[in-house]
Amino acid sequence: MARLRRSSSALVEPIGADLVALAQAHALDVTTFPHQSLPPVLGGDTPPAVWVARAESTDRVVGFIATRPNRSALEISGLAVEPAHRRTGIGRALVRAAVRSARKRGFSTVELHVSTGNAEALALYASERFREAQRVAAYYSAPGFADGGDAWLMIRDVR
Repeated sequence: MARLRRSSSALVEPIGADLVALAQAHALDVTTFPHQSLPPVLGGDTPPAVWVARAESTDRVVGFIATRPNRSALEISGLAVEPAHRRTGIGRALVRAAVRSARKRGFSTVELHVSTGNAEALALYASERFREAQRVAAYYSAPGFADGGDAWLMIRDVR
């Protein structure tokens, strides 16, 4: 499987059939979000596409992005980077991998939901040419989200 160097501290690659990487991504998912963001990888009609970022020094998964088809869009259902590896370009590299995949797979847009209170994520997505398309009231039901759990639906054209 080809690895793509996309940040100074990690390698980004499709998860493929690497069950250890999948387990590490799920562990990161559980410690990052109050809800599951990784879609089921096994079973289902249309498997999601998941990329992981591995620390070059240890080969351990330090970030992931999960996507799934949603009509003519590729939906990002989860993006997480370990706190010690944030602000190193890993999140940006993962977003770019998903956008490239959407383009290759013939999707017209990439879309995602992000908490209206997540300033760092909003800045990342805006810098990657996502636009705030719609505010969704109470999108997140778990406690601890800003603005009562409101989210922005953000969209990026890929054609």
